[in-house]
Amino acid sequence: MNNLTAREKGFMYVITLLIIVVLGYFFGIRALNNKYEEYKQQLANLEQKRAYLDQIKQNNASMEAEIKLLKEECEKLELSFIDKIETETIQQYVLDTFKDAGCPYLTEMTATDIGMPSVSYPDGTAAQDSLVCLQITVKYVTTDGFTPTQYNRTPDLVPSETNDVVATAVAMDDEFGSAKFSERKGYNEFLEAVKKLNSDNKDCIKVNSVSASSVNGYMELTAQISFYGTDLRNRLSKDDSKAPYTNWAGTPALDIKTEGGFIGFPYVCDYEKSCWYGVENLNADPTADKPFASYWANYLFAQKYAKAGENMKKLLNFGAPKPTEKPEEKTA
Repeated sequence: MNNLTAREKGFMYVITLLIIVVLGYFFGIRALNNKYEEYKQQLANLEQKRAYLDQIKQNNASMEAEIKLLKEECEKLELSFIDKIETETIQQYVLDTFKDAGCPYLTEMTATDIGMPSVSYPDGTAAQDSLVCLQITVKYVTTDGFTPTQYNRTPDLVPSETNDVVATAVAMDDEFGSAKFSERKGYNEFLEAVKKLNSDNKDCIKVNSVSASSVNGYMELTAQISFYGTDLRNRLSKDDSKAPYTNWAGTPALDIKTEGGFIGFPYVCDYEKSCWYGVENLNADPTADKPFASYWANYLFAQKYAKAGENMKKLLNFGAPKPTEKPEEKTA
């Protein structure tokens, strides 16, 4: 090294410096540049992942909104049916509807559970949820516009100790065809009740059929109403309905007072404090049965019907010409 000239030494320093610069570039700047490219690629990947996550977030929000909407639709569908079918509650609702409309003369009422087809999934398996149907059939009668009516013992013509059944029946004889009993009531009232039942909840209450027939001067009216409910294993909605067909509002059975024969007409009543004491169950002609009238009124009607030759028009004086009024005589 000491034998080198100054020029050679300067040349060696330049070469050494160039080597140092090259090595610095390869092991420093080049490495940093590569790291920068790597970080740049990572940033691009993270931005892409962020965009993906933002898209998922938007999809989740959209999906949550759709799930909420579907849940509301399911709840609405569930609430369109009766949550719990209770026969006594529905019977009470039907009877009250007819009574409020002016149809007190009920002669028959039945409740029948109707088997509904099972629900199947697309794979053919049967669903645990099911549709429930209770069918109520009621039969009411109208009045005949002639026979005195009696509902809840009104008019009160119960015989007393000094006035026996026959005497009471004779006293009622003048009541036949009188003004307060001359109208046939029950038909329009029956239709009004049916219309109300059919409109109260069109989703779960359906009037299946209505029929009318003429019997012994009065009409017999029949209606068949179906009530639909559901039996759901995993119900989403909560039924807070206070509708009369879902909530019992009657008197508990244990609180109903039966003393004195208030429920039904006893065949034989020997209890002196009973409202039915002294009332006899007269044997009227079965063909002259009138559910809206008292037993003695039925008995008298049977007699009148027989005297009229079993001709209803003649008995009711139906179609008879009205008597002409005589002109007043003028005096001078």
